[in-house]
Amino acid sequence: MFDPQKYRAEKEKEIKSVYGSLRKRSFRFLFLNILMVILIFTFVFFIQRVSPQTYSNIVENLQLVIEMTKVEFKSPEKINARVYIVNTRKTAKSFVISDFYIKVYSPQKTLYEFSYPSAIESTVDGLSKRLIYDLGKEVTLSNLSGGNYTIHVRCKINGRDAQIYRNFTYTEQIYYEIATEPFYLVNESINPKIVIKNRTSKLQNIQINKITWKCKDKEYTQHVKKQINLYPGEIEIIESEYKFSVEENKDSELGASIHFKDNTIRDIKILVPVTRSLEKDTKGLDFSIEAEESVIVNQIPKLNVFVINQQNSKRYLYVDKISFSISNIGYNFEIGNRRFFLIPFGKTFITKLERLKFNEPGVYEMLITISSGNSKYQKKITIAVGR
Repeated sequence: MFDPQKYRAEKEKEIKSVYGSLRKRSFRFLFLNILMVILIFTFVFFIQRVSPQTYSNIVENLQLVIEMTKVEFKSPEKINARVYIVNTRKTAKSFVISDFYIKVYSPQKTLYEFSYPSAIESTVDGLSKRLIYDLGKEVTLSNLSGGNYTIHVRCKINGRDAQIYRNFTYTEQIYYEIATEPFYLVNESINPKIVIKNRTSKLQNIQINKITWKCKDKEYTQHVKKQINLYPGEIEIIESEYKFSVEENKDSELGASIHFKDNTIRDIKILVPVTRSLEKDTKGLDFSIEAEESVIVNQIPKLNVFVINQQNSKRYLYVDKISFSISNIGYNFEIGNRRFFLIPFGKTFITKLERLKFNEPGVYEMLITISSGNSKYQKKITIAVGR
């Protein structure tokens, strides 16, 4: 017998099932549309922001790339850039490069141009790269005016056009810093210095009338009346007439206001680490060497050495001696009696390697030895030297 209520219930269930299915399908379709929009936006953003700055168009699985150690330089740093050809295939690829051209320029002027119309044949291994031009080896570009610059490279790869652009910035500034020991013990005295660095492309004439030192809510005036002439890259140091005692076991804030002849003022501050006792232990230390530019035969390398704190705690380290040696070239360099303040898992600059020069290309092994009290640690680091 026909039951209206049962029939209505079955129909409502059927309608809800169909509607729910349609709604899920609509939500799925909407989600896919939103996902597509996000993916398209991300791809366009990547192409616009990254690709033009990194890789050229692809020619027979080959691309140009401009590699730089950084894209923000500070005067008087030297600009280094290398142009490579990259093989995106897994197998080796032969190529012919012709009509090579490179240009370094700003919106105001062209700094450097080089062209080489002749053809060069070579091969690049699968998923590898081959150097085709080293800007820093061919020309010295440093002490630039502050602003934005572009490196443009174009050539023919196997007869087809390829080109790439790479932007970088160059900043000019006169730096004013307060220099002290890395840390102090309670009951010691801070004898600070003002360090002035000319990181511009021009001679700077700096006229200082006085320096007001600020420590523990007190001010101390030092009359200077000094005219300083600094060429690009030069440094001037002004020692404080005052010493500031460290009385508490907590970091001490120290400030200075530099008053210039034109009535302008430059304020600088630092926080000086303070401890009750220093540490003489090499446990949990490591080293790293960073090159400011490629290490080349018969050129003085710019190698910076850092000490790394592998512990999750601040360290107030006293070092008796750190030595650097490369036995097969007879190189030895040493520093001693240094303090280092190390933040947890951080690294701290130690020194630039001095009097070092390589006469032959290759891979060299440097032994670093640190001695502190009765504790000693050694590490070997390899240095690759090219032509």
